[in-house]
This record gives sequence, structure tokens and C-alpha cells, in this order.
Amino acid sequence: MKRLSQIFQPIITIPKNAKIKNTDITSKSQKLLLECGLVRPTSSGLFTLLPLARRSVDKLENLIKNCIETTGAQRISLPALTPANLWEKTGRIADIGPELVTLKDRHDKQYLLAPTHEETIADLLADVGPLSYKQLPLIVYQISNKYRDEHRPKHGLLRAREFLMLDAYGAHTSLDCAHTTYQRMTAAYQRLFDQLHLPVYQVRAPSGDMGGSVSHEWQLPAASGEDQIHVCVSCSQASLASESQKSCQACGANTKVLSSIEVGHTFILGTKYSDPLGAHYVPSSGPSEPVIMSCYGIGVTRLLASSLEALSTDKALRWPRAIAPYSLIIIGPKEGSKEWSALGENHVHQLHEAICRLPGLDNDVLVDDRHQMTIGKRLMMADRLGYPTIVVCGKAALDSPPRYEVYQTNTEVDATVRMATLDELLDLLSNGHDKDIAANKQ
Repeated sequence: MKRLSQIFQPIITIPKNAKIKNTDITSKSQKLLLECGLVRPTSSGLFTLLPLARRSVDKLENLIKNCIETTGAQRISLPALTPANLWEKTGRIADIGPELVTLKDRHDKQYLLAPTHEETIADLLADVGPLSYKQLPLIVYQISNKYRDEHRPKHGLLRAREFLMLDAYGAHTSLDCAHTTYQRMTAAYQRLFDQLHLPVYQVRAPSGDMGGSVSHEWQLPAASGEDQIHVCVSCSQASLASESQKSCQACGANTKVLSSIEVGHTFILGTKYSDPLGAHYVPSSGPSEPVIMSCYGIGVTRLLASSLEALSTDKALRWPRAIAPYSLIIIGPKEGSKEWSALGENHVHQLHEAICRLPGLDNDVLVDDRHQMTIGKRLMMADRLGYPTIVVCGKAALDSPPRYEVYQTNTEVDATVRMATLDELLDLLSNGHDKDIAANKQ
């Protein structure tokens, strides 16, 4: 049984009516994650993920992995350190130089902590190549920490110097082949955001320093976002905001401007990296040719923080249900109360065991065993942390049959509450809107 008292969660308690002057806290997600004991800053732009945040990231990473692998992508692990000369060959070390974290080893060889791995992948393909056209298309991916020396790290996990990221890379024989793969990956992205119930828009975007012929950003509307997108009120088509744009180019209807956060970026790169680094393939006839590359990124920790920016209230975390640290928390009676005397801790254990027998919930239920605290205090804290379902053993648990208070958090209003017997509760968890959480078990 997972007990809340045993979880390392250093909550910051702010006295009532206290005025907070910490200008380093600049976003809702940063404030709530810090105050609720989910993250801890170590220095500017660097954070420790504490156990509850780590569970949420693990769930999100697993969800991403499952979606991406439907495209045939294969997982690999690349070194964080990349030889700087690879970036010199592609010219990117001069373009992105100030944002790169660089170092030298004892032999005076220069490396960088890679923010992305296009050069490394191209060098890998060159090292094992030339590939046969029969081996393509090929998609490989990793989920690993990346590094960027941000000039001004801010907004907590939204713009950090170290961040967790999915980066996937495609190798193709032609642009047509690259476009086909791109469409498969785009569909996988959409499945991911659908499972998270997040309204993420795919919008055309400049290629920038990455280069290539096709580029799309994936933007999540959020009031704190530093980007802006136009969204059509009729057909929902979206584009990056432009002062000159007054109506939707697809249907002519009016558009609304939304602040948004970029949570992913996808590119068809062409031969920008394969050509200078010698990544070639052998076609069915004729000499070898440079591989056509594509790449796909999702900021994992940024997506988590962005979803909290989009869904949370100013006072309480609200998670996409599939990635909440725990799907459900049980709050038992207060010690010394009439309910405690009649039910005791054994009743909480039995309730926990019954819920954990449901498919997918065996490792996703938490018990708030701080029985010296009032139910109201624990309920307030559980709601602030945003557990999707809160089950309370209160006065009605003395009824025959016992009934439980069931709170289900909502992103727009306070948590809704209903009374349920054990059978009704189990039916709700099995067939209700918690089903998508149970499907994404650890």
C-alpha cells in the first residue's frame, strides 16, 4: 500500500496574507509544482524532480513511447556529449554557439552537451553505411536529457537549462518517402495529444537554424504562453499569429488569437546534415546518395508543465488524467473521531484492496494515512495537488451499506462530489471517465 506519509514531498507552507516577492517564480506551473513539493530548484534553470513529479514524467514518457512506436520507430540511446567538430561541419556551432554548453576533455578535445542530435545521427548513419535502399525508411528515437545555455531561464520547467526531450530521426531515400513517414509521425503526435485531452494545434513554422523544407510547431493554448496562434472559429485550422492575418485562409471565417506554448516541433531536413557528414545510402541502381533526413521533437518536461499551465487554476494543480502522479487518493477518518472508533484503519485497508483489484489501478492508488489531521485539511491538500479522484471515508461510511464521498476534479470548477457505495464506486472507476487513467498504468 502506497502511504502519503512515506512520500518525500517537501511542501512549502505560506502564511496566510503573506506577500510573496520572489521574482524568480514567473509562471503558475512553477509556483504550484514548487509549493506542492513536486520540484526543487538547484540553481538557475536547473531542477530536481521529486517523487510525485517523477511519477508523472514516467507516465508521460511511457505514453509518448507507446504512441511513437506505432510508427515503427526503434528506441536507442545516444551520448549526451557530442564532438564539437560534427557541429562545425554542418555550420550550426556558429549559428547556435551561445546556447551550447561546451567543454574540453583532458586531451583538449572539445565537446558539447547536445540540445539535439541531428549531427550525431548523421554521423552514426555514415559510420554504419552506406545503407541499402532496402533498409529505408528507418526511424530511431530516444528520450533523454538535453541541455541549452538559456540566456534567461524562466517559467520553471517551461524554459530550463536541462530538460527531458523526445527526439526522433527518420532516414529516407526520397522526399516522397520522407513525407509519408512525416504523416505517420504526425498521426502519432495527434494520438498522444488526444490521449492527454489537450487541444494542441499543428501550425506551419519557419525552419530556422534546423533547416529543411518542412517545419511544423505543435502549440498548446495557455494564457501564460509567449507565442500566439490564430485559430479559426469555424474550421479550427490554426496558424502562427500574423498582424496581417484577419481571416482563415482555408474557409475565410474569422480567427481568434490565442497565447500558446510550443510543446513539439517536426521537420523534414533534406540533406543538410547527411551531406556534410557523409550519411549515404545505395539506391537500386547508380552511385550512393545522401540520405534524406527528418526529425521530431517533444519537450517532455515542458509538455508536462505546459499542460499544468493550460489546465490548472491559480490555487490548484490540474493534470491530464493519464499523467496525474496517482489516479486516486483515499482519505480515512481522523484519529479519535466516531468514524475512526467504528471503522479504524482496517476499513481503509479493505477499501484500498478492493479498488486496487480493478485493472490498471493496482499501482496507482495512494492512501493519505496522516490520520492525526482532519479530513477537511487533507481534502483541501489533495484537491490542491490535483488527484483526479479523491475518496473520503467520512460520516456516511457508518451507514449500512457504507457510503463514500467521491470527489472528481474538474479544470473549470471546484471538484464535483457524489456519494457512492462500494459497488457504485467500483463501477464508476471501472466504467466512468477514470478509465483512460487506468489504461496508462505504470
